[in-house]
Amino acid sequence: MYYSLGKVNDIILRECFGKLITDEVVVTLERLRHILTKHPQDFELLFLYGKMCVEDPDLILQDSKHEKTVFMIKRLRDTNINVILRLALQGEDNNLKNSVMTFYRIRDRNLKKLAVNHKILYNK
Repeated sequence: MYYSLGKVNDIILRECFGKLITDEVVVTLERLRHILTKHPQDFELLFLYGKMCVEDPDLILQDSKHEKTVFMIKRLRDTNINVILRLALQGEDNNLKNSVMTFYRIRDRNLKKLAVNHKILYNK
């Protein structure tokens, strides 16, 4: 079981990863449990800002440690939020969807470190 979180702009991602199977982003029940357990203070933010983070990110970074994975970051007035997204690429099972691995707040100084250690794909 999964819930739709929105749609990514696949044009930005296509240059680095190739064509996506779909632009739809989902979060599974198992991943919601993970976020609730590991990042309980951020769980409500997922429902408030998750779609905005996926559909209108301020920064997209290619995860240098995990293949087919990106950080989609949205800057808010008092904090930043990070959706870690596993992409479903052409050539994989056509039933796959782009899926949220986790979601959490990220401080400015940690965001700066992240941007240094990972390739910037998009910066608003």
